Amino acid sequence: MRNFMSRRLIHITQLAGCIVFVVIIFGNGCSPGGFTGSSTKHSDVYDLSSLQCRSSSEIQVIPGSKTVSMVGSGQLLNHLSNCIGLAVPSDTTQTVYNEKKGSISTYGTANSITPPMMMAITSIAGEICSDVIDAEIASGARIFNGINLQSNSLPADSQLNAIISNIALSCWRGNETNEERSLILDSVSGSVGVSEANAARKAALMICTTMLSSVNALLN
Repeated sequence: MRNFMSRRLIHITQLAGCIVFVVIIFGNGCSPGGFTGSSTKHSDVYDLSSLQCRSSSEIQVIPGSKTVSMVGSGQLLNHLSNCIGLAVPSDTTQTVYNEKKGSISTYGTANSITPPMMMAITSIAGEICSDVIDAEIASGARIFNGINLQSNSLPADSQLNAIISNIALSCWRGNETNEERSLILDSVSGSVGVSEANAARKAALMICTTMLSSVNALLN
């Protein structure tokens, strides 16, 4: 990772008007960019219940800081497909991308990131992840190695941890932190039943979509 990113944190939340599975905050990149919130006893963790969306025009420039940019709309589909190892996106994924790319910044500058943009990226990431799951069911698992993606049982935490690590290495270009891993696992356990139809696929899809739609997976 770039040396000016001293740390990153994952925030998993649902906001009225802007649903984003994960937002990664970079310590020296942009302070909580398009979001505001009160801090908890941990100095780097924000109280998600108080987060509010802000327009990109309200993002404050921090003197002496360096700004990162995200991939633009024209590169997004190839960028995410390549990092996760999807050779050819499905027609459905291509259609969703064509429908959503108008909401995505052309150049991906920091002050162009908006809730509708992140919602569009999440939709595209979800389709890419679904394609990867289908491909690995058909021809053998790589990212989702070690789990039965067609099982109606939620995989063990150790198996889900392996998925998180695989995606982090492939698309985040580095290892996940303990906090990030815990937040993702908590999100999965709170959303997917231990024994429900397609539990394994739902968990895999949620982890993959969460991580691919995070800012850390979208850096130029």
